[in-house]
Amino acid sequence: MKKFGIKGWLCVFLFSVFLFCFGPIKIYASIVAPNFPTLPIDDSLITHVGQAGSPQGEPGFNYVQINDGTTTNSSGGVWFNKPVSFTRSFRFEMAFFIDNTDTDSDGLTFVMQSSGLNALANQAGPTIGVWADVGGTDPLSSGAIPQSFAIEFDTYYNNTTTVLGGSMLDRDVPNSHHIAWNFPGSNDAYTTDGWLIIDKVLNHRDTVSVSDISDGLWHSFTVVFDQPTQTLRYTVPDFGVDVTVPVDDTFKSNLNLTNSAPVYFGFTGANGGYVQEKAVAFVDVEGLVELDMRTGVFEKDPVKLLLDTGTTLAQPATVDNSKTITYATYLSYKDTSDLADLESGITLSSLFPEGLSLVPEAVYFGKASEIMVNGLPEGGTALPFVIENGQLITTLPDMVKGNDYIVHFSVNYTEAPIDENLDAIIPVQTIFNGNAFVSSLTSGDPETHYYQMTGDFPPSLTTGLVSLTEAKANRQIVRQKRNCYLPITIEDQNSTQAKVYATDFFTEETAITEDDFSEVALIERSAITEPLTDTLMLDTNALAPGTTYYLAVYVIDTEGNRSETRFYGIDFRGIVEFHQVPTSLNGTVVTVNELARSIRDDGYAYLALSYDEEPPLLSITNTSEGTWQLNGQMTDFLQEQQLLADEVQLVLYDPETNQLMASITSEEQVIFQQQPTGEANLTVDLKEYDCYFRFVPKMELISPGTYTGAINWRLESTIIDE
Repeated sequence: MKKFGIKGWLCVFLFSVFLFCFGPIKIYASIVAPNFPTLPIDDSLITHVGQAGSPQGEPGFNYVQINDGTTTNSSGGVWFNKPVSFTRSFRFEMAFFIDNTDTDSDGLTFVMQSSGLNALANQAGPTIGVWADVGGTDPLSSGAIPQSFAIEFDTYYNNTTTVLGGSMLDRDVPNSHHIAWNFPGSNDAYTTDGWLIIDKVLNHRDTVSVSDISDGLWHSFTVVFDQPTQTLRYTVPDFGVDVTVPVDDTFKSNLNLTNSAPVYFGFTGANGGYVQEKAVAFVDVEGLVELDMRTGVFEKDPVKLLLDTGTTLAQPATVDNSKTITYATYLSYKDTSDLADLESGITLSSLFPEGLSLVPEAVYFGKASEIMVNGLPEGGTALPFVIENGQLITTLPDMVKGNDYIVHFSVNYTEAPIDENLDAIIPVQTIFNGNAFVSSLTSGDPETHYYQMTGDFPPSLTTGLVSLTEAKANRQIVRQKRNCYLPITIEDQNSTQAKVYATDFFTEETAITEDDFSEVALIERSAITEPLTDTLMLDTNALAPGTTYYLAVYVIDTEGNRSETRFYGIDFRGIVEFHQVPTSLNGTVVTVNELARSIRDDGYAYLALSYDEEPPLLSITNTSEGTWQLNGQMTDFLQEQQLLADEVQLVLYDPETNQLMASITSEEQVIFQQQPTGEANLTVDLKEYDCYFRFVPKMELISPGTYTGAINWRLESTIIDE
């Protein structure tokens, strides 16, 4: 709609001429054309009566003069040829101009009436072209425009009457310019005053006193009818006027709305004994185009009508959120319209609640006859649009009368309530926002035009496999005596938590049932944008190495929705374990002489061992698929940093054959190892062998005392996890 900064300054030229004994002479300019955009009004759109003239000004800056500055006791009026209907909301934005003169002359009125395009009061002057001012008449309204509603901009205070004339119309208001309203054709609008001379007094309603209406400036004036509330509101911002008039039974009766009479709107004005130029401009007048609109909402694949804003369904439709929904707004530009075409720029607004997403991200337009295919519109011209404040706003192109058009788009519902299944009300309403020539239209009431979007959002386990076969092919290797760690990742659109249900470990031959599942974990999250994650730590003590086991898992979210069951496979393998080794090996307590006597032919002294543990076992078990070897290494035997010998060895001899079975020296070496075809486990009781500390003593350097050293054991395995 066209807007403007309403005050256009009247250029006042003041010439002061001092000629001998004469005082200053004031010369006032006449009407100044508006400097704000107006409707391109011409004689095809209006009817002017009385003194009013044809439209003037430049195109797009037009005005109509109601009264001139020379003709006394005259009146004029201008009417829009297109009547308006109180069956829908409308809005008029106008402006008025009253010349700044030394003497004011009566004023202007805005009038709505159902009397026809030639309506004008019988008298001029105080009537301002609309009121009755014949004293003592019966009815009192004789001479006024019948079946009318008027808002007056009165610039002359009528409160004096004599036998020669005058008027008392303004006796009930203060002595000032004022703005007020009433019904000119109603007897209730008037009272009488006086006993000798019977004068008529106008009952002014919602009077607003104004210091100076005739200031030679353009002033904005709006009239808005709100059909839902049945109110008519008018405003004059420059003068602080904001009045609401109820469109009640009295209003409707006075305008003959009860008989569906056409209502015309326009202005009247009058000069009395003084003259004053007056003009009006039409800035935004909605109602020159007759347009029908309705919106259909369809479910696709297959096509199903969910609702039509032109009718009210007895039962709201329900649709699953997986469906694509198409909105199709039908615009019928009637042949009966006064305008041949509507220029581009009008916007069409559709309710677009959170959760809806365009698919594709486009809005299309076309003639209904060209784009309807199999009950739904397809294709057309892509239109510019924005989505803001819960509205999808589309800018329409040119439209020509006599055509039917469709604006359409498709949506999916992509959001979900937190911790609830979806059960959303999707209201449907379309607003054709209109422009200076066409009224805004609203189709659909959110209270009665809606559909229900329902949907479940089950969780989805993204870890695990869909079958035992796949789980077997993707087994996790888990070693004996270690816990099994299974990652759990859950995708869920709207839940803040989920319960995990799992079976015990089972083999491929086991048939599981629902009774085998139990709750094993509760997973929560603080941010809905992150997946639900956890790791199950499972005890494997009861499992047998070398066996493939499975675990079945499902989850249930906050809303009670259940995921599919997923399977995990584990390849449970054994380990090589060093169970036991003597913590201490004690050599014999000997004197130096005894040590010397223990030296054998090979040059080594042999000291027998004793043990703190009973029995002194060296034990290794192997349940794995690999083999092992045990390495040993002897450290130096020291007493306060003094060596007992260059090297001390631990040696084991077969007591029956006296064969050396093993020796542990300062160099790391294999002591025992598993043979590929041999026994997997090792248990050695050192008491079953002749065990000695063997070393070459340096008798001349040995000091009495206690010498200690350590044996380092290292168990190696060929196990490889792959």
